[in-house]
Amino acid sequence: MSDSLNIIFAGTPDFAARHLDALLSSSHKIVGVFTQPDRPAGRGN
Repeated sequence: MSDSLNIIFAGTPDFAARHLDALLSSSHKIVGVFTQPDRPAGRGN
């Protein structure tokens, strides 16, 4: 039996990216990543 997991990761902010980096450096296999598209920022957008 393998200790490696197939993982689908869902996250958007920088907070989530740090966790994805940790998973990528592990023995687990990332099979998919879901994020939200960038949105306009600032006033009037």
